[in-house]
Amino acid sequence: MMRSIVHIPMMALLLSPLGPAAHAFSIPDPVQTVDAGDETPESRGVARTLVVAHLVDWARANRDPAALLIAARMLAEVPMRAGPDGDAGLEPVLTPYALREEAAALGDARLELDDTVVTGSRLRSVQPPAEAVEPPPPPITAPAPPPRPITPPPPPAVPMPISPPAPIAGVVASPFGVGPISTVKRLNSRETWSFVVDARGAQLLRVAAIGDGDTNIDLIVRDERGQILCADGFDDHYPSCTLKPPAATRLRVNVVNRGDVWTKVQILSN
Repeated sequence: MMRSIVHIPMMALLLSPLGPAAHAFSIPDPVQTVDAGDETPESRGVARTLVVAHLVDWARANRDPAALLIAARMLAEVPMRAGPDGDAGLEPVLTPYALREEAAALGDARLELDDTVVTGSRLRSVQPPAEAVEPPPPPITAPAPPPRPITPPPPPAVPMPISPPAPIAGVVASPFGVGPISTVKRLNSRETWSFVVDARGAQLLRVAAIGDGDTNIDLIVRDERGQILCADGFDDHYPSCTLKPPAATRLRVNVVNRGDVWTKVQILSN
């Protein structure tokens, strides 16, 4: 039986040469560490997205557009598979395009702030208009030369061979395999959404929930008997759990909105 709480520190993930290894804090068992050899490309994709969530929080707190651009580049390397149970019309909490747009807006705001500090005004200084100068008289033009004789057109040119099509843009091959399964849900205040996972035996399972930041999100994983195997209830909006069941089993995952307002949550699993 496994009982563990998983928390993935951001710096540990950034410094790991073999991919992010989650540290499991058990209840009440001693601390366990997931072997890096148990990672799969898709589980590393879940961990990479968690690193991006931490980095985005830091960038927003420090108003750093460069950090947002780094986060967008990191996230663009991870392909996503849309889950079948997502709410229609909801965009993922984190996308490379949205992060780049946010970085551009934040950069413009910083330029405006810098201009306010230097000039003391939100309006940029305007140079006075130059004095009107009377235009010079038009030059005297010579008479037009007689028309040239019409020459026959040149023979048609031989058509050039068609160039090959441009390569397809985007993630064609990724170290994160086909990517995590991404499901986007809207959770009302204090609402719990649950789903079932058929886990393979002796293989790593990583589940994460990334909220939009309006409320705290909890993540709980139970076995078929209702026994808690993992519970991440830290005061944040990106909980995660990493498990390695000894045999194939069915698990139930609960995602809980602890806040007083609705929130958007992106649930990831490998």
